[in-house]
Parts: sequence; C-alpha cells; structure tokens
Amino acid sequence: MAAGCCTNNLQFYNAPINDFQTKLVLKPLSDERRWKFIYEPIRQDVRILSKKIPLTKFLNLQVGIGHSFFLKATGWKWKLSTCFGNDGFSRIRNKTSVGLCDGVDFRFGWKADYVLPEITGALGTGEPLFNMESGRLQASLDRVEAIFSHRDD
Repeated sequence: MAAGCCTNNLQFYNAPINDFQTKLVLKPLSDERRWKFIYEPIRQDVRILSKKIPLTKFLNLQVGIGHSFFLKATGWKWKLSTCFGNDGFSRIRNKTSVGLCDGVDFRFGWKADYVLPEITGALGTGEPLFNMESGRLQASLDRVEAIFSHRDD
C-alpha cells in the first residue's frame, strides 16, 4: 500500500499537526488602548506590547516586553513600521488607458502586492538586536484590451 491514504481521490500525506497557532490577546475596552497582552500556548510566550506610537506622519514605533517559559528567557522587542496597508501589506488594483491614436486605445488591468520594509530588534529573546525586512513587490498585468472607436461626423 502507498504511504498515504486515498479516499474519493483525496489524498493525505503526513498531515501537519498544529498548522494554526492559537493566540490569546487581551486589550482594554477604551478607545485609548495603550497596551495589549498576548499569550501563545504553543510557543509558551507571554508578551505585553505598547500601541503603535506615531513618530512621524508615516512612521510608527511599537515596543514590548515578554517572557518565554520554554526558553526561560525574558527580553524586550521593538518594531518600526509604516502606516500604509494592514501590517505593512497592501494591494493596488488599477486600470490604465493609453491612447495610441484617434479611435485606438489600449486599456491595461494590473495589480501590485507589496510589503513595505520593516525594522525590528530585540534584546534577551534570542532574536537579533537589529533586523531589517527589505519588503517585496509583486506586480502582474491581468488584462490588455484594445478599444476601437469610430465617430460619425
């Protein structure tokens, strides 16, 4: 018999356990939240994080202190991030038209997914004191249309 189980053409091979991690997050109910408490049972981590503190119009700082019961270590972390997108991830979808000549236009449908750079650091957690994610950009051209129009004068 093969290494996996087969039922109705659905095959299972070495199905990972705990593919999703549980996280308990406690925040104050007020609109002026200044902190949040996070507990991750699988990692055995406890953290208290500050809210994102605006340094400039587009730059935020977040600091936190935590303890790992698994590693028996206590340390602090910091993160510089931007206010664009959700956690730095954004998507642009757009249509652009270019007129080639009278009566001939091209329309391009495109999208771009990007993650902005992020600077982080830690002390006493086993993570680097200074770390930078350079971000990434993935763009695609989804549609090209040729539009021909004729005017009756």
